[in-house]
Amino acid sequence: MKITKSEKQTIGQVLLHLSPVAIKASKWIQTEIDLQMTISPNRPNYSFKTVNGLPEPEAWTKQLATGIAEVLVGERPVFQLMRWVSFDVYREIDRQIQPKNELHAKRSRPFVRSLRIETPSEKVVEATAVIQKGIRGRGMGLRLEAENDRWRCTQLLVA
Repeated sequence: MKITKSEKQTIGQVLLHLSPVAIKASKWIQTEIDLQMTISPNRPNYSFKTVNGLPEPEAWTKQLATGIAEVLVGERPVFQLMRWVSFDVYREIDRQIQPKNELHAKRSRPFVRSLRIETPSEKVVEATAVIQKGIRGRGMGLRLEAENDRWRCTQLLVA
């Protein structure tokens, strides 16, 4: 590297002398990164089976219903559901969140006690779930619609 110019700058009362510095190549410094990269579509990596490019509706609905129930009782932040629910459903969940009571923090987490699935069409799933937390059970109705190789909850009813 050839040094061609140096700069002097005054900042406040301090005179700085700036000039480029040549760095010698070393066997310990990597100058190029050898990466073999391929471009592939951005698809979710599901940990369960897929049907027609979509996750299996029963397993997906069970996981989503559990996540929604955890948000509603204050055990999970609502923003974690943003990708999987429509804006209207997100807003409704945010409105229904109960503040977490620290006295009950050690109690059981909500889980899906029973789940019923209906598929009116290939790209729509309607489900009802009974969510159990402690001794209390609550009903949940969900409508999932296929969108970009994933299910998205477009309607939610919690009783």
